[in-house]
Amino acid sequence: MPSPDLKLTIPPDLSIAERLGVTLRCQTVSFDENSPPDPFLELHALLERLYPLVHQSLKKEVINDLSLLYTWEGSQPDLPAIAFLAHQDVVPAADGDAGWTYPAFSGMLADGFIWGRGVIDMKSQLVTLLEAVEVLLQAGFQPKRTIYLAFGHDEEIGGWHGALEIARTLKERGIRLDALMDEGGGVAGGMVPGLQGLIATIAYAEKSFANIRLEAVARAGHSSMPGQTGAIGVLSRAIARLEQNPMPASLEFVQPTIQALLPRLPLPVRLVFGSLWLTGGLLKSLFSREPAINAMLRNTIAPTILQSGYKSNVLPEKASAVLNCRLLPGQAVDQLLDHIRTVINDPRITVTCLDTSAPSKRPGSIQTPWYQDLQARIAEVYGSLPICPILMVGASDARHYQDICACVYRFQPISFQKPQDDRTHGVDERIELSQLPVMVEFNARLMQSWGSR
Repeated sequence: MPSPDLKLTIPPDLSIAERLGVTLRCQTVSFDENSPPDPFLELHALLERLYPLVHQSLKKEVINDLSLLYTWEGSQPDLPAIAFLAHQDVVPAADGDAGWTYPAFSGMLADGFIWGRGVIDMKSQLVTLLEAVEVLLQAGFQPKRTIYLAFGHDEEIGGWHGALEIARTLKERGIRLDALMDEGGGVAGGMVPGLQGLIATIAYAEKSFANIRLEAVARAGHSSMPGQTGAIGVLSRAIARLEQNPMPASLEFVQPTIQALLPRLPLPVRLVFGSLWLTGGLLKSLFSREPAINAMLRNTIAPTILQSGYKSNVLPEKASAVLNCRLLPGQAVDQLLDHIRTVINDPRITVTCLDTSAPSKRPGSIQTPWYQDLQARIAEVYGSLPICPILMVGASDARHYQDICACVYRFQPISFQKPQDDRTHGVDERIELSQLPVMVEFNARLMQSWGSR
């Protein structure tokens, strides 16, 4: 529990928003591994100016040129450390400012919101973590455990040069973490049928990913004399077979979610969810119709890139597709490749794994003091709303820390009345100004509580 005699003075929303807005104007976009460093260096200089106490009191290191590692030395440095993660990079605004109410990198404060690419994913968390440290330093807080702030620079393109290098650096120094917090869950309404109001979700595990290329080869020729087995047709039929034959579903990773919510559900729903031995098959079928829940049940396969042809009257010799696949914890790419080849069952299609992340480890226990403390801090800030663990279907930098941290959790203190209000990676990404002090307060309380254990 946070010390009751430590008074936290949270800055007003406009003050936080002004500092956040400046960081949003730094176009720290990760297009590829060779992205220009200037926006990141500009951001680093800004952070030093905006958060003087942090930079006076914590040790700052630059890892692999652009990632940042801050060390807040604990009074009992022999205790295992804890870490709070965020990433500096953002995805591009695909069509520039087209469709945006305000320019994508303006950091505009208007209509009760702060607008800009990356404000949700995830500069608001990066900034409010630094705000929280400033608040705690001003209050005279000294953690027992060493606290790390780890800000990678390439999460949106895999984290191979940022988070992975930070984790490797800590491992080489013999540092193990007792607990870690990264992005993932959050607070939202309308997530579960039958439940009114907001629900807090904590991602206790995440899926890994693999990018798979399919390539079909056929005889080229003039489009006026098409054959029966054109490359595009062969590839299209292969993709259709994969969509019609998804990988098997399992309720393993939704059971903790169901169990946490069960007491809050209406009686009829509770009876169905509470008898999985009887209703499991029905629930798999129903859940499979909802994309967000379906992704928690199985390995997913999504065609994302198609390439073929160069002229309207020429039959192409080749057609290719990239499949972005997400794998459940504990599952390897070989299982995925076997499924793809078996379902396609066409020698004209070659299947190649382009790249993959390391398999996600099976989740640890949610019955830990760290998880319980996290729940308590959520309730302290947001009130008595339902709190449940979920499987994160995307990827985060947290996966790179699996070897040095036993308790990895993912929660971002942002709330949405409806899931569709979340405009992460979309046009008009924005967040209410009123949420910023809440984020600072939550991060400060959790940092104080975890750091005092």
